[in-house]
Amino acid sequence: MKILKGISANSGLAKGIANVYTEEVEENIPHYMIEEEKIEKEIARLKEAYGKTREVIENMLKASEEIFGKTGEEIFAAHGTILEDEALFEEIVALIKKRLINAEHAVNDVFDSYQEKFKRKDYHFSEMTHDIVDVRNRLLSSFDGVSGQFECPLNERQPVIVVSKRLTPSMVLNIAQSDVLAFVTEEGGLTSHATILAQNYGVPIIFGVNATENIDCGDSVIVDASLGKVIINPDKKTEKYYDEKLKEAEKRKKFCVIKKEEPTQTKKGVRLTLKANISLQAEIKLLEGLNYDGVGLLRSEFLFMNRDKPPTEEEWFKVYKNIAKAAKEKNVDIRLLDISGDKMPAYLQLPSGENNDLGIRGARAINIFYDMYLDQTKAILRASTHGNLRLLYPMISDISDIESFREVVKEAKSILDEEGKEYKKDVKEGIMIETPAAAVMAGILLKHVDFANIGSNDLLEYTLAASRNSQIIEKRYHILHPSLIRLMEIVIGETRKYKKEICLCGEIASFEEFYPLFLSLGINNFSVEASKLSDIKCNLLHLEKPGKSYLDEFYKNLKKNDIEKFFKRRIF
Repeated sequence: MKILKGISANSGLAKGIANVYTEEVEENIPHYMIEEEKIEKEIARLKEAYGKTREVIENMLKASEEIFGKTGEEIFAAHGTILEDEALFEEIVALIKKRLINAEHAVNDVFDSYQEKFKRKDYHFSEMTHDIVDVRNRLLSSFDGVSGQFECPLNERQPVIVVSKRLTPSMVLNIAQSDVLAFVTEEGGLTSHATILAQNYGVPIIFGVNATENIDCGDSVIVDASLGKVIINPDKKTEKYYDEKLKEAEKRKKFCVIKKEEPTQTKKGVRLTLKANISLQAEIKLLEGLNYDGVGLLRSEFLFMNRDKPPTEEEWFKVYKNIAKAAKEKNVDIRLLDISGDKMPAYLQLPSGENNDLGIRGARAINIFYDMYLDQTKAILRASTHGNLRLLYPMISDISDIESFREVVKEAKSILDEEGKEYKKDVKEGIMIETPAAAVMAGILLKHVDFANIGSNDLLEYTLAASRNSQIIEKRYHILHPSLIRLMEIVIGETRKYKKEICLCGEIASFEEFYPLFLSLGINNFSVEASKLSDIKCNLLHLEKPGKSYLDEFYKNLKKNDIEKFFKRRIF
């Protein structure tokens, strides 16, 4: 059994046989030199391929409109626009003449250079690289008729787990919905055109997985998109567990569709608050049509990771304004920059010798990156006039940390006043409780803020002095280590005492099996990944609120193996 982790673009569960889909045209692009007198002949071949591709895209546009409606039409119309880019065509012709190379070679090189240009742009534009690749492949296949196909014909026609290097609009259109159980790809994007089309199929989608090297045709595969996991050739115990989950999911599916527009609540009608964690602006689109309670954690540092210089105040402002409007007056809690080893953009340079995870974290980073925090804070304050934005301070350990962030807020307001820019003057403040220090001092800290979030990922890591990214550590410690539960109890008790809002926003909130324990602890406010929100809400609709004895039972099962049995779940 092998387990791969990726990014979920559409939640759900699937189990089936894998089949690898390849764009054969990418595998064998002819590269050869031509004689000068054959240049015109090569350009004629290029024009002929363009004509064939134009016809293919027009046919795809019509077919896509019938299957996917206006969205499909717009996507393939965009492909037509890429193909008809005169500058692109002229660049290919110029390359043929200059380097005396065949047309396919020139097409590949020019399209690759365009792809690289888009990769260096912001997140939205970088996802357009998949459309450029798609048009390139259609053009290349027009030379010899070779196109994408499944590597292995199965003995009998059946739906499969589709495994590929990337998902493209043409690929989605070429594979019938009835033939797909799930998509697993190496490359992808939450708002790429291919993902938008594939989401219409209602199947799990996971990208960012080293798929083609690890999955072969005929492999038995389980796709758990709610956890972003792909399990290859599962053992009997794992298979049995997921067989039961699939049966249960099928029973719940129809009921949850009916209840889609209703607020989040338990089976007996106990109202719960369910929010979304957002790392990328594009993820807000995943929430369209869902009845959710706001954004519990907007991770700012991921918004501008793939660039070579810090974002400007105006860039911050534009993103926050768009998200505020999309949230439609719901609370959006924006965490100020939280710099660490896994959240370190290339344009941020720490002093030599500093530890990314134990040195410059939270308020300690303000003095080093003061201007960046100032720009970000000004942008949040300005964007707050377009919705209900709230400030969330990361890695708080004591009151001085809160005061350090407040100094930035104070100066940001002063500058905005001088500049005559509009902003909301009474933006609410919250803190991330993700260190043992913050947990044990929760009673003191909560007096100074409006709300708090429990960041269970960092809280567990710093409590156990163990990296959560280590496979060795994962095998040694349970994700719900008893020490974490004890600390959560302390925090929840203090929030009741001071009547402050508390939200659980760490990875453990993605496990539906743990919710009876959370409810018995007194938590009724959760924030989960946007792609998982729908599944979590569905599970909560079927949940009986546990009695007071539930927490006592948990503490009787403190040993790792007993905890696993207690939740009737194998920890992978």
